[in-house]
Amino acid sequence: MKYVTASEMKTIDKDAIFKYGIPAVRLMENAGRAVAEEAAKSVPKGKVAVLCGYGNNGGDGLVTARYLIGKGYDVKVFLAGKPKPFTPETKSNFEKLIKLGHSLRTISREEDIDKIFPEINKTSLIIDALFGIGIKGKLESFYVKLIDGINAVGSPVISIDLPSGLDSDTGKPLPVAVKAQKTVTLGRPKIGFKNKEAKNYTGEVIVADIGLPD
Repeated sequence: MKYVTASEMKTIDKDAIFKYGIPAVRLMENAGRAVAEEAAKSVPKGKVAVLCGYGNNGGDGLVTARYLIGKGYDVKVFLAGKPKPFTPETKSNFEKLIKLGHSLRTISREEDIDKIFPEINKTSLIIDALFGIGIKGKLESFYVKLIDGINAVGSPVISIDLPSGLDSDTGKPLPVAVKAQKTVTLGRPKIGFKNKEAKNYTGEVIVADIGLPD
């Protein structure tokens, strides 16, 4: 399978949606379901922490959370970063979780991070849905502290699409990245995964079929 740059992946996504008429919300649904299936293989039961951003990677995490709740997991969802408008697909899945009666915790300041890790430390699995392929440049200190905290927990981590903080094209941390046990990358493997250093962060890479046209 061909490795793709972030730019190429964005073009593939746009073509799927606008040229082939595949709804973006369906691609997100397929992505979250695939991640939940891999999570169930890694940890058959227990507590799961899902850390989401406000973009589509976070939306994939919200779908994952919904499927894991349906499978009987004890799921806690955290929205990380300065609050901003959701993408339409992410907003739709946020609303679905709320309708299920599931509350989400919001963390936007560095002092909030210290408050959530006593809970995250008790989890059997962490789902990393903070950033996707769009992240570039040096991470803010908030995210450096959050990612360092995730890496210190010791529970297995599954990253959605790529480990948060890893540059999709170079495979290098910015300057830190989540160290995942498994990365469920969506549609196509990312070119940065070819960097030998990236293996320290991606762990096992699973390429999930989310319904993109060949």
